[in-house]
Amino acid sequence: MKITIIIIIGLLSAYAFNSLYGKKGDIPSIESAKGVELYGNKDYVFVDVRTVKEHQAKAIPDTPVIPVQELESRIDELKKYKDKKIVVYCRSGNRSRTGTDILIKHGFDAVNLLGGMLQWKGPVISGE
Repeated sequence: MKITIIIIIGLLSAYAFNSLYGKKGDIPSIESAKGVELYGNKDYVFVDVRTVKEHQAKAIPDTPVIPVQELESRIDELKKYKDKKIVVYCRSGNRSRTGTDILIKHGFDAVNLLGGMLQWKGPVISGE
């Protein structure tokens, strides 16, 4: 009886922990190396969700920048990419995860670039 209670408590604790801290709705993501392979493919567009200042300092070439905190209100600017898969990036992959979630909720086919610019080994432009 005690073992059953301990198992039940353990399972409930694991469920509660996962509900609070686990992945919320698994955002589709790709590794940086896959992103480098896809860069330049006409079926994909990369979108930077960092600040304009960060984008100007270093960015993947030919990518629009819409800061994640403005993405919801500027979503119409991305309508021209509705037929493409959008690879969302930021510095490390955290803001782009949020950006990817926003785009998916608005009907876009979007993926998060894991590791962001910190892991990116493809082409870059730099303002510095």
